[in-house]
Amino acid sequence: MNKKLMTIWMMTSLFAVLSHVAYAKPSLYGKFDLSLDYLPQNNATQPDHDKFRLNSNNSLIGIKGEEKLNDRLSAVYQSEWLISIDHDKSPRVLTPRNQFIGLKDQTLGTVKFGKHDSPLKQLGVLVDSYNNSVENNADIQGVMGGDNRVDDSFIYESPAIHAGSGEIDLAVMLPMGSSGGVEKSDGGAKAAGHHLGDAISTSLLYTDSKLSLGLAYDHAMPTNFLRKSYLNTEDTYTDTSGAFAAANTVRAIGRVDLDHGLSLRGLYQNSKVEERLGNARHADDIDEANSWLLGAEYNLPQADKWTLKAQYSATEVSMEHGYTDRDISQFIVGADYALNKKVRIYSYAAYLLLEEGSKQDHQTLMGTSLEFKF
Repeated sequence: MNKKLMTIWMMTSLFAVLSHVAYAKPSLYGKFDLSLDYLPQNNATQPDHDKFRLNSNNSLIGIKGEEKLNDRLSAVYQSEWLISIDHDKSPRVLTPRNQFIGLKDQTLGTVKFGKHDSPLKQLGVLVDSYNNSVENNADIQGVMGGDNRVDDSFIYESPAIHAGSGEIDLAVMLPMGSSGGVEKSDGGAKAAGHHLGDAISTSLLYTDSKLSLGLAYDHAMPTNFLRKSYLNTEDTYTDTSGAFAAANTVRAIGRVDLDHGLSLRGLYQNSKVEERLGNARHADDIDEANSWLLGAEYNLPQADKWTLKAQYSATEVSMEHGYTDRDISQFIVGADYALNKKVRIYSYAAYLLLEEGSKQDHQTLMGTSLEFKF
């Protein structure tokens, strides 16, 4: 049997056994999402090529649970893993995602410790219609920084605070800094510093039946600047080298879910490099990055299995020390068809533009994906 399939089978069997262990009460969950994408290769010096790729779009498997300790206190835990089901992309089958253990108090809130998505990142999921698409390259992570999963972090999540017809949620992340500086890790990143609080991510979110408004701030959190989305060539006109560095970021999001299935979404973000050990050398040349997103979804009232989507996202990066500013923009449209509550087919078409002064790189994309959740 293929080693990847064997590993997945063993993990699934283990989780199934654990789900019947007394008192542990874990829940097994997951998602398989595989797309066929057409990404023509537009080269600067070499001949162009038509390219088709299979992409595993954040396929994952996980186990989570909550063990009641008394009337108000529970232990909570989660162990989630990215699964590589497109065999040519990675020799690894499993990569860690959110992994934590913690305590939940009905009155005071929840504390967790482990590897976790930052509060700022979690706000983006509320407005990103193409989250995880094309291996996270066609979502906002491919266009702007800020989407971080940080190791060795202390996380606090407040209980819902009632406010008029809605509620407010507060989240705070304090990573344990690494003396080696900011660095990429297995499935995430490490912040720099010697003390708890040298880096921080926090968010405030208001929600009611139709409206979501959120504001988040990161200080010295590791992130990726100068993104290139799903550009499918290394033979480019523009400079596509990225820069991994600590960043101070402000993100604001808004979403309105109107009657008759229409949802409007927006995001604005400003990010600046924070000087820290481990920053990429090129990060010193970045002044700031301004990003935004506008999107809409429409669930057809007379055919509710169908949802139409459109999204525009962009980032303008101001450079210093004589370097030319770099801009990236992406427009993507598509449609989802729900086969049932757990299975959907979705298709999309997109256009990507990278600009560096008068230099430009263009990329088109067409794809179809099948997603199964359990």
